[in-house]
Amino acid sequence: MELKTRDIYRVECTDALSADLLTSMFSLYQPLIGTRAAALYMTLYSEGRLQHTQESHGRLCALMNCSIDELERSRVQLEQYLLLRVYEQEGEQKNSYIYRLNPPLSAAGFLSSGEFMAELVQNIGKKEADLSAAKMSAGRLNTSGYREVTRPVSHQMQPRAYDLSEATSHMEPRYSFSDDAGILFDYEHFIATTSALVFPAELRTQENMSLIGRLATVYGLSADRMRVLVSRSVNLGAMTFDQEQLKLLAEKSAPDVTRAKDAYALPPVSFLQARQNGAPVSLSDRKILENLLVNYHFAPDVINIMIEYILHISQNRLVKTFVDMVAGEWARDKVDSREKAFAETKKKLASYRAPAEEVLPAYLEKGKPAKQEEAGGESSEEDRRAIAELMKKMEGRQ
Repeated sequence: MELKTRDIYRVECTDALSADLLTSMFSLYQPLIGTRAAALYMTLYSEGRLQHTQESHGRLCALMNCSIDELERSRVQLEQYLLLRVYEQEGEQKNSYIYRLNPPLSAAGFLSSGEFMAELVQNIGKKEADLSAAKMSAGRLNTSGYREVTRPVSHQMQPRAYDLSEATSHMEPRYSFSDDAGILFDYEHFIATTSALVFPAELRTQENMSLIGRLATVYGLSADRMRVLVSRSVNLGAMTFDQEQLKLLAEKSAPDVTRAKDAYALPPVSFLQARQNGAPVSLSDRKILENLLVNYHFAPDVINIMIEYILHISQNRLVKTFVDMVAGEWARDKVDSREKAFAETKKKLASYRAPAEEVLPAYLEKGKPAKQEEAGGESSEEDRRAIAELMKKMEGRQ
């Protein structure tokens, strides 16, 4: 598809380019890809390291002083030599691209590639290619006068073209949340602003990305806040991601300020905090809310309706065993939307009655206070009035 200046792009950079890789890029790759393609690679590299949002290709054209057609030809050159991988998403007005830069081969790696060296000789001649190879080999010990005694092996590999796609195939995006109504998180902003040096692509698995979105949803944390918490949960040396550490950090974080005309649309922690007149939500209650979203996969508004219902019938207490009982029942009844949650709540409230009085044995009945029955009747009437008020309030919020 033809590239346009209004099309937008984001860049995922490689790790910091060493002096050896820069030398390889300009002394070995540049004769093959051309000066403009080499300049495009370095421009994408420098822009990507400072990019906090998606930008138009018109900016690249302005920086490189070239036309959009020249830019596209240079991009194709980078793709052909496996220096760039391109991902496209079509839009109504403009297309969106993700550019993933691959590092160039090291000088030693380039020189050992028969295919690349043959093309270098073809482009600049054997004399210049030999000179480049000699410069790259400078500093090696002189083996003149020595006899090589290396033991040959019988399973030498046959020469073949170097294919970076095999080495980087595991870095393909492996997550999709478009159909998950339980996650309300700005993944686009999180991915665009989170460097691979902070959260490597190898760790961006479906499971990890889903957990990040769910924790952000239940605790009311922004993409910028989650980026900080994620960075504290990554061990770059061991290339591991500590999910339990992220959960702990999220649990202890205060929710970001959230404004919503619809109270049920608030993050569950913010909703419960509002029910407590702004008092901080305890760690045990936070874990209960996290469990409802992460393990039961309820949407935030469904959780809020459930919590309001439980608080009403349990004297403003959240007891984990009781919450799990209600959650299990709602899950079995497939209560997966706000409408179904309201319907389930109304059904339960309509059938709710105060606990029946304990029936005493006949030999104790005589000693029972006469006003006990009256008290039970008054309590039942009071409960009915409170339930009616709650149902009316819920109807007004739908």
